[in-house]
Amino acid sequence: MNTLRRPQHPSDLFPTRSLSLVVSKLSPRLSLSLTPLVLALVWVFTFPVPAFSATAPLNIRELQHQLTNGAPQTVADTLAQLAELQPNSPHIQYNAGVAAYAAHRWEDALVAFDRVETLNHPTLANLARFQRGNAEYQLGVESRSANLDETIARWRAALDAYQLALKNSPGEPRVLENDVFVRSQLLKLLLEEARKADDQSNQPNKTAAQRIPDLRNAHEKFSEAHQLSPVNPEAQRGESDTKNRLAEALKQEGMRNSQTPLSLKSSRREPRLPEVDASKLEQGISQLEESQQLRPGDSQVDEALKKAKDRLADAKVKQAETFLALEEQIPVTKEKLALLRMAREQIDHALEQSPNHQEAQRTGEEIDRRMAQVHEDEGDFQEQQSAFSQPEQQAMQLSQALDHFQQASELRPNQPRLQAKQEQAEQKLAQTLDKLADKLMQSPGAQEPMEAKAARLEGAEQALNELQTIKPSDRTAQRAEQVGKELDGLRQMLAEKGQQPSESPGQGDPRNGTQPMPAPPQWMTPPLDGPPRINQPGNKGQAPRSAGRNIRDY
Repeated sequence: MNTLRRPQHPSDLFPTRSLSLVVSKLSPRLSLSLTPLVLALVWVFTFPVPAFSATAPLNIRELQHQLTNGAPQTVADTLAQLAELQPNSPHIQYNAGVAAYAAHRWEDALVAFDRVETLNHPTLANLARFQRGNAEYQLGVESRSANLDETIARWRAALDAYQLALKNSPGEPRVLENDVFVRSQLLKLLLEEARKADDQSNQPNKTAAQRIPDLRNAHEKFSEAHQLSPVNPEAQRGESDTKNRLAEALKQEGMRNSQTPLSLKSSRREPRLPEVDASKLEQGISQLEESQQLRPGDSQVDEALKKAKDRLADAKVKQAETFLALEEQIPVTKEKLALLRMAREQIDHALEQSPNHQEAQRTGEEIDRRMAQVHEDEGDFQEQQSAFSQPEQQAMQLSQALDHFQQASELRPNQPRLQAKQEQAEQKLAQTLDKLADKLMQSPGAQEPMEAKAARLEGAEQALNELQTIKPSDRTAQRAEQVGKELDGLRQMLAEKGQQPSESPGQGDPRNGTQPMPAPPQWMTPPLDGPPRINQPGNKGQAPRSAGRNIRDY
């Protein structure tokens, strides 16, 4: 069996000059060189594999000669192509990774070593983890001048790979050696960057606000270094010192920002909605909270934070009261509800800051009462209008009325009047849907196009489904089943003709005679405050709290 001898001494090692490499030595003593592996070549020499055809065996000796004499790119290309042809061979994938590493194609090496791991070869998988750590280290070296954060992330990934390899092969000396080396390199880098940031923060002309980013950077780097080497005295001292100084700077800046006078600002999109500018106050609260986390037990910070939160709650209540007063001047229901939602959001924010804020609680109750009244009034209006409408429009109006009464009941529970109105609207809607379904199930008499019939029956099916939800009965279920079967047949016939029964208007195909389908029944369109519900903030669910919004956003 022909194998290559693994060099026994550092003087035998030459970077990128041995094929079948397993261990990439990263220690300074070995000058980032490579140690060849016998294991992979044992398989290769014993079982020659075709390079590109069944009759052309892979010439390992020739590839080794090319690699040794300065042609790593050629070897890497050859093995990369072979690896693509035989993706399930762990030995070929491993050798391709080693060749890519020798050619300084670190990313390609990572891909190959990952493939080896997924193939779960009992020996090569763990060697691939080790080599993956080496490739991650080299990528970190390359990125150091352009992206220090990437270097740190790469070197951490290298350490993770080494630790995984050691978990499967405890005490492996080559893995331990590289782990120690990369760990020392990463520790050195973190401490260097921590010192730089610390020196920047100590410049005498900097304010507390200007020192905070530098101190935060220094503290993060010292903390990472301490985590990496818990016994390192510089990392220990640096982490403790920068934590205290960062907490103090945050305290000073937080107290200053929390005492900034509040001002009014108006939106260019909605000038009639004056808004309290509390951005500095909110920033101060955030800084005080961070200071509190870094250094718990500071009574000055605790007191300042409580005052700042109470002050922000006061501002939010005032903002809510402004919206509440403005709502009374607006005649349009949709805009009234939008303003009330905006006011409710301000109250919720106030109670987050100060849960026992009595004025916020009182104002919140008034907003809920007013919102419930607007819902009830709109429900009454829609129900009254339905008496003069055609069945389709009547169903839509009653559906809206029912939704308004339901939301009013949620805001003002245990109100018999609202419960009675909700039940009455539900009964009227059920009767209307029943009549509408009967109407849509009946053919108009004249020859009806297949597409129009499908649209009519879809409307009937929707009406029956809605009716079954509101007032279930066997009769409704039987009619829904009957319509469903008829619709299935129509859809199958339309599909055979190359048409879709639910095409939107204007989507017909003139080449096969397809006519545009009518729009869905009007009564099925979302109600005025259909999802999201009108008393819930935001156009698409819970809206983020941010400045510059207006009524249209609600």
